[in-house]
Amino acid sequence: MAEYMKKASKNLQASQELQKQWHDQKVALIQYQPGQKVWVLEPVAPRALQDKWSGPHIIVEKKGEVTYLVDLGTARSPLRVLHVNRLKPYYDRADLTLLMATDEGQEEESDPLPDLFSSTEQEALVEGVILADCLTAEQKDHCINLLGQFSELFSTVPGTTSWCEHTIDTGDSMPVKSKIYRQPDHVRDCIKQEVQKMLELGVVEHSESPWASPVVLVPKPHSKDGKREMRFCVDYRGLNQVTKTNAHPIPRADELIDTLASAKYLSTFDLTAGYWQIKLSEDAKAKTAFSTIGGHYQFTVMLFGLKNAPATFQRCIALDNIHVDPLFLCVEGRYNDSVTVGFPSN
Repeated sequence: MAEYMKKASKNLQASQELQKQWHDQKVALIQYQPGQKVWVLEPVAPRALQDKWSGPHIIVEKKGEVTYLVDLGTARSPLRVLHVNRLKPYYDRADLTLLMATDEGQEEESDPLPDLFSSTEQEALVEGVILADCLTAEQKDHCINLLGQFSELFSTVPGTTSWCEHTIDTGDSMPVKSKIYRQPDHVRDCIKQEVQKMLELGVVEHSESPWASPVVLVPKPHSKDGKREMRFCVDYRGLNQVTKTNAHPIPRADELIDTLASAKYLSTFDLTAGYWQIKLSEDAKAKTAFSTIGGHYQFTVMLFGLKNAPATFQRCIALDNIHVDPLFLCVEGRYNDSVTVGFPSN
């Protein structure tokens, strides 16, 4: 019997050593420094077989290769020597800034969306075109004369195009009708003013559509005369969920850069509310309908927030739709409404 017990003990030791080898292949020694915060796995009283992580606690000192003296902060046993397997690092969360005061006179931020309403009565702005310093005086005069011939195109008032329109294909989906978001009185007055401005611009009209999306107001980053201005937005998430995707390709930024690499002259045009220059089809108008306390309206032009708006914008100003023959046409319609044209020579 003693011989069998000796063999069993030997086999058990060999098995444990083999298991340790497999275990050590995936284990890395964790080192903690005095003062470091850690989580501690300790039993839950009175359930001795149930553990939980508590902390953070402070490492006081290293007692052995895999043991540490930890300050648990308890009255009964504030200091305890624990194995490293019962510890894990504690990471402080990043500070969350809830309020920030800045000097608005020294900080300038770019507003990605144009303020269309404040510029409806402005005249053509040829003077705003920037000419490169590398041009000669003769070349600059030629550019200025050319810009003067087409000065009506340089305006802060958006026009409309006639060679394409935006459609919204929802298949056999039932009309999506969302409830109006509850708004305080001062926000309702602001929404009413914004709708009236868009009616005067002709970008919205009264509607009897069964579709309805809610309106939200988003604060603009800038303020005028100490007053925080609001931007009118429509929540089209419900409409976008039932809209079929337009597969028109959107060019990659790196490919556009490679295409323009051999161009000698680059001209960049920032379109005035480029999306608003594309009309909606009659069927699409009804699907852009939105509701306010003052009534039910629908858009007549394409706007930001619609699912396939970038694809339509890209298709509208694609090279085969514009009757010009430049060497390259770089379109950035996915994120903004700007066009870059490159020519090999003059």
